[in-house]
Amino acid sequence: EVKETQISDINLAKAYELLGMSQEYEEARKSFDLTEDKALWKLFMLKGVILNKLVKTYKEAGVQMYLYSDDLDKEVTDNQRDPNRDGSYVVSFRRNVEADEENKNQSADQRKEKNCQDITLAERLLLGLAYFLATGKHLDAKDTTLCTGSRFLFGGVPSVYWDAGFREVDVFWDGPDGRHDCLRSRSVVSPPPESC
Repeated sequence: EVKETQISDINLAKAYELLGMSQEYEEARKSFDLTEDKALWKLFMLKGVILNKLVKTYKEAGVQMYLYSDDLDKEVTDNQRDPNRDGSYVVSFRRNVEADEENKNQSADQRKEKNCQDITLAERLLLGLAYFLATGKHLDAKDTTLCTGSRFLFGGVPSVYWDAGFREVDVFWDGPDGRHDCLRSRSVVSPPPESC
C-alpha cells in the first residue's frame, strides 16, 4: 500500500511510464525541485503531455471515460499553462481528494477577474491518473473540479469528476458564469497565485 506522503512521487512515475515518457520523467527529476510537502501534490507537467494521450492512457489503465469531445486537443485551446507551448514545469495543488472547498460557488469568470491561477484540464487529468495508479481510487467522487485554467473553443469551462454510478471519469463542461457548491476549482499553490 502506498503511503499518502509518497503519492505525488510514485504515482507520477507510473503515470509517465504508461504515457511512454519514463525517460523524459527521469530527466525532469534531475532539473526540478523534488522536495516533498505533506500538504501538497507536486505535479510535473512535461513537454509532450497532451489531452488525447492522457485519455488514451486512462483507458489503457482500465478506466472508462465519458468525454464531451472525442478530440480534446482540438477543442480545449485556451490554457493558463501548457507544457507544449511554455516548456515543462512543476505546479502544486493541495492534497485534497475533492476540489478546494473554499473555491465553491465561484464561476470561471469570477476566478478570472481575480487573476486566480487554477488547475488546467491537462493538469487535472494527469493528477487524477497518478492518484488512481497509486490508490485504485478516483478524485472528485463527491464534487467536481472546475478546470478554470482552461477553456473550450466555444468558451465553456472543462469539468472533471468520478461518476460512481456509471463507474467512469467524466469530462464535461460548464458555462464560464456557472457556479454551484459542488463546482470547485483547484488553486495553484506553487507558484503561488497572485491575488487569490
